[in-house]
Amino acid sequence: MRAPFAVARLVAMASGNELAVNLADVNVARRLRFGIAALGLGLVLAVTLERSGASPGLRWVLLAPFFLSANAFFQGMFRTCGFSAWAGFRHRGGVRERIADTAELRSVRAQGLKQVGYAIVTATALTGSFVMVA
Repeated sequence: MRAPFAVARLVAMASGNELAVNLADVNVARRLRFGIAALGLGLVLAVTLERSGASPGLRWVLLAPFFLSANAFFQGMFRTCGFSAWAGFRHRGGVRERIADTAELRSVRAQGLKQVGYAIVTATALTGSFVMVA
């Protein structure tokens, strides 16, 4: 366990709020970098579609890169991968391990559901704003 993660977990436990995470620092950094790249791709694609005069229906293609970007950003912010949480796993660097404690698993799954929900809402709102631009 890396030091910042261990300190954050101890502070959360001392305050009575269990920190529900399933990503290590290295995984968080990787996801944030991927989020930046996916956002850049989505913005380039949005400008290309707008300048080519693409129909609003075709602009919904932007949902894919914007969801990938939002999902990666929220994984970094929440330190939780919602999809791995529902599968019952945590990522510790290059190692993936099953979450055995049922209380921790329940907490991580709730955090993961929130993370994926925020990503869906954000990506849909961002895509909708580009679809409405005529």
